[in-house]
Amino acid sequence: MNIVHNSKSKGKKVTDVVTEVPKVPSYFNGTEKRNFKRIAEILISEKALKKRHIPTMEIFSVELAQYEWAVKEIHKKNRKKAGTGFVQKFTTGAVQVSPYITVKEKALKQIFICLRRFGMDPKSEKELEASNQLKLPLGVDDFLGKKSS
Repeated sequence: MNIVHNSKSKGKKVTDVVTEVPKVPSYFNGTEKRNFKRIAEILISEKALKKRHIPTMEIFSVELAQYEWAVKEIHKKNRKKAGTGFVQKFTTGAVQVSPYITVKEKALKQIFICLRRFGMDPKSEKELEASNQLKLPLGVDDFLGKKSS
């Protein structure tokens, strides 16, 4: 992994910008590995990936994989019978939120926490710019692999 050491002036922090995709954790499955590489490539292209961000990238990669899995499962259930991906109905008549919705919501919450770490919301972007003098023009769509219209 190549790291560029920059220091602006005396008394300022040294930043360690990563210039190559870090080694993917061996315990990741295929989806998590793809997410890790894609996130790293996006951040590296913006010169925004620092060594300290790598643990957050690992969490982000796993949570994004869980989110994708849950969404696929919701769609799969809804194709069989409308609404069954959102709620579970029991023989007793009880109804509850689908476990896939719960997984999706928890993963999405963690994804947004990770995005804030990278300055992907207005407040954290301003804070990050102030602390690093680094502008990140990235959006959520970049990480979710979507093209903005």
